[in-house]
Amino acid sequence: MSSDPPPPRRRWHLHRWLSAFVAALLAYGGWTEYDFRSALNEAYALGWRVSYTDPVAAIRRNWRAVFQKETWTDGVTVVAIPTGDVLEKNRSLVRRLNPRELRIQSASTLRDFSALDGLSRLKWLFVKDGTSLKDLDGLKNLRLLQRLSLTGHNGLANIDALNSLTALEWVYLEGCADLTNVDSLKHLPSLARVYLTGCTSLSKETVAALRAALPNTEIIEP
Repeated sequence: MSSDPPPPRRRWHLHRWLSAFVAALLAYGGWTEYDFRSALNEAYALGWRVSYTDPVAAIRRNWRAVFQKETWTDGVTVVAIPTGDVLEKNRSLVRRLNPRELRIQSASTLRDFSALDGLSRLKWLFVKDGTSLKDLDGLKNLRLLQRLSLTGHNGLANIDALNSLTALEWVYLEGCADLTNVDSLKHLPSLARVYLTGCTSLSKETVAALRAALPNTEIIEP
């Protein structure tokens, strides 16, 4: 006595779940793209300079990119903000853009870097004229940071927070006249170059100790 084979329920269920997954992925991509465009428009309205990789262009080049997370999350590469107070007022917008590189042209009103908390992709940070900054504690969670440039931070006296940023390769400290201690740099294994130009309060002994601790690092003295 023969019997008919059971219907291919497993295959039907697999197709159903696959279709649901694709629909959810496309919905996520659409929402992310909408938020991305909205954040860009807000940044442009504020006069910020923004460089980015267009996800639509990536998909046009290769339709499979629509299924890749980085297509929707790796858009913004550079954000340039004119002043520190603009950063403070628009910190949520900066987090939505989540750039790899951030430039602040004049940070004279900026008292700390707490506005940068949550920038999970930040690798390069350039800040000019941070005359009100006393320490770098707000940077301690930027684990991917590779390049840090601080110019004209003549009130900066404490850089201990850099001790935890082990990805740092390049540290530029120019005109940090109140800085007397750079011991935190001794524990950074990836550090290749340090600029200490204009850091006039650093003693020769302090710089010599840094050289001894980092024999393979190029150090440009005050």
